[in-house]
Amino acid sequence: MNQNLPNNRNINLLENSIRQPKGKSIFKVSKFVIYFFVSLIIAFFFFSYQVLFTDTSLSESLGGKVNIFHQLTTMAKGGSELKADNGRVNVLLLGVGGEGHDGPNLTDTIIVASIELETNKIAMISIPRDLVVEIEDKGFWKINNANHFGEQKNPGHGGELVKNVVSQVIGVPIHYYIRVDFSGFEKLIDDLGGVKVEVDNSFIDYQFPAANYKYQVVSFDKGWQTMDGETALQFVRSRHGNNGEGSDFSRSKRQQKVITAVKERALSYRTLFSPGKLSKLLKAFGKHVSTDMEINEILELYKLSKLIDLNQTKNIVLDDSPGGYLVAGKMNEAYVLQPRSGNFGEIQFLAQNVFAGNPVLEAKSDITSTVLEIQNGTPTNGLAFNSSQKLKQLGFKVVKIGNAPTQDYTKTVMYKLTDKTIDQEVIETLETKLGAELIEQIPAWVREDAEITTDFYIILGEQNTGINQDTAE
Repeated sequence: MNQNLPNNRNINLLENSIRQPKGKSIFKVSKFVIYFFVSLIIAFFFFSYQVLFTDTSLSESLGGKVNIFHQLTTMAKGGSELKADNGRVNVLLLGVGGEGHDGPNLTDTIIVASIELETNKIAMISIPRDLVVEIEDKGFWKINNANHFGEQKNPGHGGELVKNVVSQVIGVPIHYYIRVDFSGFEKLIDDLGGVKVEVDNSFIDYQFPAANYKYQVVSFDKGWQTMDGETALQFVRSRHGNNGEGSDFSRSKRQQKVITAVKERALSYRTLFSPGKLSKLLKAFGKHVSTDMEINEILELYKLSKLIDLNQTKNIVLDDSPGGYLVAGKMNEAYVLQPRSGNFGEIQFLAQNVFAGNPVLEAKSDITSTVLEIQNGTPTNGLAFNSSQKLKQLGFKVVKIGNAPTQDYTKTVMYKLTDKTIDQEVIETLETKLGAELIEQIPAWVREDAEITTDFYIILGEQNTGINQDTAE
């Protein structure tokens, strides 16, 4: 699996302008992790409602893809276990535009949800759409084209090809896929009557994607908002918001908010005991969500999902950030991403050991999501810049450097400005590398000066160790 990528630059890159053939869907996930859990909830509704409240057979509802008698016999015998390898179930979550969107079969989001059965822990590995991979019978393309080619070859089964491609990238088997289109997400929330979400920060995104490869402006005001499907989709998809809402971390927080809101709404008394609302939800599921799972497997996965603590989710994003596993480049004038090592070996090691409690992997993941601001509190010119470069090499994100109000600091100090949990190993790394002291009482001027996304505000002093000593040399 550690096959080296080609050195030549003659790589086909499918653009979004390619017209896609319309294929018949199986069942028909997700732009985000949201769709995964929502799909499980709806899947449960789907089975219960079709069997208990309608005259329509389940196999007919699923387009003849499922043998209802086989499913009922299997469940009567106590159900069946989920497919798994090495104690893990790996589910591929796919988000596509769907009919009416540019490039309807191109996958805008690719996430592997890996569940460890013994501990009920879950890890999410996000794979960027611009990653160059080898696709069977097609050569090297961006990975977001795999579903498109699969649909061309066998309408309704594009997810199968994506499973094979992703498995080659991360080095672990993919047991199932779930796919949702944007229209399905919008309709789901609309059929629920909207969801109530608290917006932490007012923000504007001037680069939100619109039809015909254009942009539109979307904005949100701080406070509680009742969002319809379109608004909620904009809220979780926005990547370029101001006021600190343009980072992956802030977007993940927004996604978690909507996940919670949808789950609460979907499982509320008003929804569960409203046949009309349930009927709408089930129709949305059948039209916009597809999977290769059988009904009994969906039910088993639904049961398993109830045991998972989302607050303990391991989120891993493969990107080209400092310390990341990918590097950016241009091929045929198009932006692409490739593994920094020349093959997928590092990524496969990460995916295979994500639950191993490997301190190197865990520290690396936490470090790459830690945002720093560095101020020079000494007369030594360039100290903040040089230190920032060293910290970036370790994987930290440095968003701002500058000079402290005074240059008379003897010791290096740092202030933790974020409320999010920071792994102790990350704090110890900063203390060791900088010879820094963590100060609990934060001056008002530090909070006023710091960027809103900053986790640690660091002021460099004359007496320092580690990175600063190396820099001075």
